Amino acid sequence: MKRKLCIVLLILVGAATSAQTPSRSLEYEIESLAQGNEENETDLLQLAEQLELLKDNPVQVNFARQEDLQKLPYLNIFQVHNLLEYRNQTGPIYSPFELMAVKGFDRETIEKILPFLDFSSQQTVPDLRVKNIRLYSRHNLIYRAAIPFQLRDGFKENAYQGNPQSHYFRWRSTYRDLLSFNLTAQQDAGEPFGGSTGVDFLSGHLALENYGRLKSLIIGDYQAEFGQGLALWSGLTFGKSAEPVEIKRYARGFRPFTGAEENRFFRGIASTYQLWKGLDMSAFYSSNRIDANVSALDTLTQSSIVSSLQTTGLHRTENEIADKNSNTLQTMGANFSYKGEQFSIGGTVVNYQLESPLEQSTRLYQKFRFSGSDLTQYSLDFNYLYKDLNLFGEAALSDNLGWAGSIGLQSHPTDALYLTVLYRQFEKEYQFLYNAPFAESGNYGERGTYLGFQWLMNRTFQLRSYVDIYSFDWLRFRVDAPSKGRDILVQLDASFSRRFNTYLRIRNEVQEINTPGETVNPALTQQERSSVRLHASYQVTEQLKMASRIELSFYDIKGQHEKGLIIFQDLRYHLTRKPVVFSLRYALIDTESFNTRIYAYENDLTYAFSIPPYFGRSARFYLLVDWELNQRLTIQARYAITRFSDRSEISSGLNRIDGNVQSGISTQLIWRL
Repeated sequence: MKRKLCIVLLILVGAATSAQTPSRSLEYEIESLAQGNEENETDLLQLAEQLELLKDNPVQVNFARQEDLQKLPYLNIFQVHNLLEYRNQTGPIYSPFELMAVKGFDRETIEKILPFLDFSSQQTVPDLRVKNIRLYSRHNLIYRAAIPFQLRDGFKENAYQGNPQSHYFRWRSTYRDLLSFNLTAQQDAGEPFGGSTGVDFLSGHLALENYGRLKSLIIGDYQAEFGQGLALWSGLTFGKSAEPVEIKRYARGFRPFTGAEENRFFRGIASTYQLWKGLDMSAFYSSNRIDANVSALDTLTQSSIVSSLQTTGLHRTENEIADKNSNTLQTMGANFSYKGEQFSIGGTVVNYQLESPLEQSTRLYQKFRFSGSDLTQYSLDFNYLYKDLNLFGEAALSDNLGWAGSIGLQSHPTDALYLTVLYRQFEKEYQFLYNAPFAESGNYGERGTYLGFQWLMNRTFQLRSYVDIYSFDWLRFRVDAPSKGRDILVQLDASFSRRFNTYLRIRNEVQEINTPGETVNPALTQQERSSVRLHASYQVTEQLKMASRIELSFYDIKGQHEKGLIIFQDLRYHLTRKPVVFSLRYALIDTESFNTRIYAYENDLTYAFSIPPYFGRSARFYLLVDWELNQRLTIQARYAITRFSDRSEISSGLNRIDGNVQSGISTQLIWRL
């Protein structure tokens, strides 16, 4: 996961490229990360802010602990260990040039991490005087609005209670890496204004971090990340992607919540304290109103019974509004962790209590889903580093005695080669609420083996690949029997110069699902998806950068064969005399159905990430204008339009648009104080 944070670094500071390794653009990094995760609702804003804070408060190389260095993008666990070993043996490091003597560090790596490093020989002492907080705090205000040009049926029929426009506001204040204050307000399209807060979603926190032995104290909204995500993990994670080696979870404990994901966070108080060197204690309490579908009333207790917990965060219709905050989730837990130079171990216990119990599902594939009002989980995680080998894993147990486990091994046998292997197994009886293990789904009795590698073949070419083989002991949605699958990706990157690079990506995935058309005791059949992508980007001049792509997708199931194709051209131009950047794309899409959809990253407003599915027979165009008026004020605007030639309406139900055109404009103001 740490390696993948480099996408945010590129957003904030840009990446210096080198002929030593294939250079990679912002679009490349985000799409590599999103490959296989496109349909997940991820909130990358928090990661962007963390690296922005890191840039303003660089890591002190001569006093940094392992956990401090692990915050740095582009450094893997082996490079962090080698840097600490070098410092212990030789003493203080006074210059970035000295890093060339550390095993695993080259000029390109040093250039990339340099903005986040401080080589001072005197350690900075935390200072919380009110005067300094008032004078040196940084404030960041963002306002964003999106206006669609075509109305959906939900607005025409007055089913959606609010306006078609969406709004987002955020105020974040930070003092060094010690104090943090945040207030976020969000109003999705169709949601009415009103209620006790005036807006549909309001979030905030006040946090003190890195103050002596007190590593964190957060009041308000926060995330919790421990172990490998099997028992307790509410933050952002990524699954299989074109970054095949770094699949290990790097838990950060408690982190202030600054995102807009409306259900997956805790609200209350959390703290981590260092008992003595290497030993930390973490504890938290949360009571949060969450969305739920109320299905009945318990006549004995007079309490509501819910059929499911809602996660969309949308409150547009009468039913969605009725589901809003209709349940209360009370969560409390603790973690003890010991971190040595080579070995670390941690234990976590967490208890969830729902005010209104979750009823047992009538769907057979959800037979083992958590039901009731009380759930407790326990887990034990470890990490061991020995030379060029890193062994890590976690085992977890729910109070119904269902268990889950994963164990992985990373290896760096040569400077040019990285290997990762991971085995996971989750009993179908294992129950959870907030977890995020590396897995295909992490449920339904899954077990699987993943192998990934990355090989720098020479100064021009780099090969990366993964193979994931998995099976399920229980039924799943649209799969009425135990099933299996496999997923393979191969990618060849080529960097011919600082100005020109390209890559070829091939992916193939086979899964067993119900045979289409059979409704009574359906047999399983294989569903196969494949894609081939050729992408090239080139820096024409200092002001002009272009990128081209052609991608094919294929879908096969029981004699049904479909294919899809997209071709697009990107252009980004930076005016010479004014800080204005234009980014545009024109794409031609031809897919036989949504089965052959193709996802593609699009340049969007800062902190707004767009990776939409391209499908149908259509043409798409967007233009993004980014104007930095001065060092404190930035204005952005984006216009996008898709015109279909194979349909007279778009989508269905309340989301239906009458016509073959979907377009809109979004604007954003960023004010830094």
